[in-house]
Amino acid sequence: MNPIPILHHELNVAAEAGDIGLLYGVIQVNSSILEIIDSNEFVKTPLHIAATRGHLPFAIEVMNLKPSFALKLNQEGLSPIHLAIQNNHRSMVFCLVDMNKDLVRLKGKEGMTPLHFASQNGEDEILAKLLFACPESIEDVTVRGKTALHIAVQNNQYEVLKLLVCFLKKNTKRGARKLEYKILNQKDEIGNTILHILAALMMIQPNPQPEEAAQALRLLVKSGVNLNAKNSENKTALDIAANEDIARILLSVGARHGEEVVDAPLLANQLRSDTTIMNKVTIYVSRFRSEILEEQRSTWLIVATLVATATYQTVLNPPGGFYQTNATNKNLNTTSSDSTISSDQGNAGKSVLSNLNFILYSHLNVFSFLISVMAILIMTPWGAVGGTLVFGPVVWFALSYMYAMTVISPAPFSPLIHILISSLIGLSIFYVLILNIIKLYRNRQLQLIVDQHGH
Repeated sequence: MNPIPILHHELNVAAEAGDIGLLYGVIQVNSSILEIIDSNEFVKTPLHIAATRGHLPFAIEVMNLKPSFALKLNQEGLSPIHLAIQNNHRSMVFCLVDMNKDLVRLKGKEGMTPLHFASQNGEDEILAKLLFACPESIEDVTVRGKTALHIAVQNNQYEVLKLLVCFLKKNTKRGARKLEYKILNQKDEIGNTILHILAALMMIQPNPQPEEAAQALRLLVKSGVNLNAKNSENKTALDIAANEDIARILLSVGARHGEEVVDAPLLANQLRSDTTIMNKVTIYVSRFRSEILEEQRSTWLIVATLVATATYQTVLNPPGGFYQTNATNKNLNTTSSDSTISSDQGNAGKSVLSNLNFILYSHLNVFSFLISVMAILIMTPWGAVGGTLVFGPVVWFALSYMYAMTVISPAPFSPLIHILISSLIGLSIFYVLILNIIKLYRNRQLQLIVDQHGH
């Protein structure tokens, strides 16, 4: 008679009772019994039984002896942590997660993770523990494309939904803004977002929690959820919401019916669309940025900043300085004519350069300054932080520079437009030269490669 099934049965009995002594008694009979059980793909291990019964010391002992048991699925597609959540054994769940954080993203039957189970059962404290241990778990979806938020709404777990939405809003990790939008607008297998599901469930009469459901709806419409997202039937949440109260709430925040919403162009159509001038500029700048090494970026950014600072200083102190006047000149008896004094006072703060010399000087200065500013904007990392903390101040700095240039100009009419046009022409010539140099360099490199292979 094969002793393995008997020993396996005795292990299960030990797990049912939480008897660690009996566990080691079986191991003394066959020291490979745990390894034999682990060799099965889908199996009900002693850890599954202990997690179901809530025998924490026994479960910890088994985890220490055979950590891989925690990753095993039984014949029903459930792991020990799934069973612990299903039976509301919080201490067991917390202990398993502390011993192995990877268990938070372990997928069971239909792709359900422990986070999905906690959302389904309304276990907000377990849910908070799982999110704290593994924040990335909120991105996991089931085989039906449902997030933990979908499951919470489907099971009328509105407090859980609020917890999940608040977690997304309070997340400060990199990419949190995109993650929040992605999760709130995730579509399931039939294209329903959480807003679709909530609107559809609130149609069912009687709703078990009408006030909480209404609060959940208000919470979603105030968040980053797309009010006009369509499902696979081209219906928005407003189309599904036959209840007048729901429709009124949705209409008050700008929701529309499906036939009123213009579909976004398909990806294939976007790729086939003609490239506009703005697209070409964006593509060129993006390719240019992608070819810059990090060391080069830091060096060039420092150089561009120094050049921009130096050119700005020349506006504060141009060659030859400014016309000056003394406030007491009016009260002094001098041999100078009144017209001379009046002329000097009228030129106060203007450059002493002649109009021609000033235009030549300003062209070179503005040209250098604009290239430096463009380099700073191109090489600065883009995004919400870069756009707010760098792009804005740099643009205002450039505008203040151009204004200062017009103030010190000795010309009767501001040469600003003339300066800008000449600078843009200079920039165009500059980039054409750079592109030709790059093209010649690449052709030369290609020719060298061909020559090498030819020999």
